[in-house]
Amino acid sequence: MKTLSIAFLILSLSSFSFSTIINVPDDQPTIQDGIDVAVNGDTVLVQPGTYVENINYNGKNITVASLFLTTQDTTYISQTIIDGNQNGSVVTFESGENYTAVLSGFTITNGQGSGSGLNFTGGLL
Repeated sequence: MKTLSIAFLILSLSSFSFSTIINVPDDQPTIQDGIDVAVNGDTVLVQPGTYVENINYNGKNITVASLFLTTQDTTYISQTIIDGNQNGSVVTFESGENYTAVLSGFTITNGQGSGSGLNFTGGLL
């Protein structure tokens, strides 16, 4: 019985997963690089600055946020900019992401075309 209890405890503990905070630009140089290494449940925490890129969640249910997420200081929203450089949608959710995929605390600018700021196709968002 003791062996069975220990085996059950090990299986129970291995089923828990821990989320990771990926800091941009300290851990990853771009927001998309942070998204690429993230797994479901992780947070990509972005420092103030202008990030000229277009990001795609690629089916990951993660949080991508500025320091507004941790401080609730609204000044971080205008200080943390995702600039699409007139290169299509700035942020894309198109691979089945659900309501746990979060984008918080950014100024989104310079998207181009249909869905120029945010593009949601499919999923439950």
